[in-house]
Order: sequence, then C-alpha cells, then structure tokens
Amino acid sequence: MQPQDPNHRSRAKPRTKVFASIRNFFERFVGAFAALNYQYESKHRFLGLPLLSIDIGFDTKQQMRHARGWTAIGTRATGLFAFGFFMARGLFAVGALAIGIGTVSLASIGLITVSVFGVGFVSVSVFAFGYLAVGILAIGYKSVGIIAIGREVVGIIGVGTQVDSLFSP
Repeated sequence: MQPQDPNHRSRAKPRTKVFASIRNFFERFVGAFAALNYQYESKHRFLGLPLLSIDIGFDTKQQMRHARGWTAIGTRATGLFAFGFFMARGLFAVGALAIGIGTVSLASIGLITVSVFGVGFVSVSVFAFGYLAVGILAIGYKSVGIIAIGREVVGIIGVGTQVDSLFSP
C-alpha cells in the first residue's frame, strides 16, 4: 500500500462541495421564499369568488397559504386561471405541481399537459403518459418519442402493434 500524496485531491471532496452548494442554494431559496408575504383580493366578485386573488407566503403554522379566485396567484392556487409556485389547480394551471384541463408544470395531471412528468389525454412531456403521448419516454395509445410504447408508435425505439422506428425489439 502506497502512502497518499498530500497534493493528491480526493474525489469525495469535490462531490461533497457540490452537494453542499446545492443544499445551500435550496436553503437560501426556501428562506427567501418564506420571507415573502403578500395578500390581495379584488373587491369585484363573481359567483362569490374574487376576480383576482394573490396570496403568497406562509401562515403562522408554516403552512402554504392558498389563493382562491377566478384568477389565482400564490404559493398554492385554485381558480379558473391558477398560477401557483408549488401547486396549482384550475382550468388552466401553471405551477410545480398542476392539476387541470390545460397544465404547464414539472409534474401534472390534466387533459392537455406540458411538463417533465405528465399524465393526460394529450401529454407533451419528458415522461409522457396518455392517449397521445409525446416525449423522451412516451407511453400511450398513440405515442411519439425516443422510447415509444403503445399501439401506434413512432420513435427511435418503438414497442407496439404498428411501429415505425429505427429499432424494434
């Protein structure tokens, strides 16, 4: 066994520095986000809901506040048009997690989804699941992707009954 050279760099140290810097970034991000505190509801209402509801931040129990209105913007948002930093639910929803008819998010469930991980009738996602799925991994009745699985398939690697691909298992 040879003695370690004092100038030799260990591979573990740069990795731990990278993970520490990523952790530090997220701690600062969450800390800065937790300091945000803004509430607004429009005076005009339709069917009991405000036309615009903005509710950003956390309440005293460190729970995410919830914006509810026809147009909702907040940490969590529910409305016809919902824009949530973490979660959004509505006819048209944009957020990290989204549920609705039309969604744009990191992870979503809806009729039409555009996301990283999407489940919907029409899903355009990195990992797409639905009747019409388009993505790197697409699983659906009709699917288009690098890896496509379904009945009617177009992809580099395709698995299905009607396959148009470069490689078929």
